[in-house]
Amino acid sequence: MAFVERRIAARADQLYALVADPARHKDFDGSGGLVGVTEVSTPHRPLDVGDSFSMDMDMNGKYVMTSTVIEAVPGRRFAWQSRPHKDSARWRMVFGGRIWRYEFEPQGDATLVRESWNLKEEPLRALLFPLRSVACKSMRKSLDRMAELVEST
Repeated sequence: MAFVERRIAARADQLYALVADPARHKDFDGSGGLVGVTEVSTPHRPLDVGDSFSMDMDMNGKYVMTSTVIEAVPGRRFAWQSRPHKDSARWRMVFGGRIWRYEFEPQGDATLVRESWNLKEEPLRALLFPLRSVACKSMRKSLDRMAELVEST
């Protein structure tokens, strides 16, 4: 598992709302690979456990990932597990299962935000493990962009 954290001058519920709305992920994505949302299983926001959303991605090639919300505790924690889209069935056996999690810890007039990348259910985790430093760099950028979005309002 890899994680980064940053103190952001915003309320935890404000940050949670940003992360729990997949349409906003492109606004703070630090990887540069997120193209946009292609589908959401339910129209309500914020999403809840069991809801899913699919994202068009472009990181050394175009593909679609479908994520299922696995944790949704308003103002505290939001996590999803990503796998290749159902139309990419041949990749589902060897690729996917990583978990992205955001945790929010209120600290007075700010919030400590922790983003983590967990490969425990990723079939090819041994091949992806060396990408931890790249993932951490992208997560740092995501938290910086998140701060820019909420601290400027």
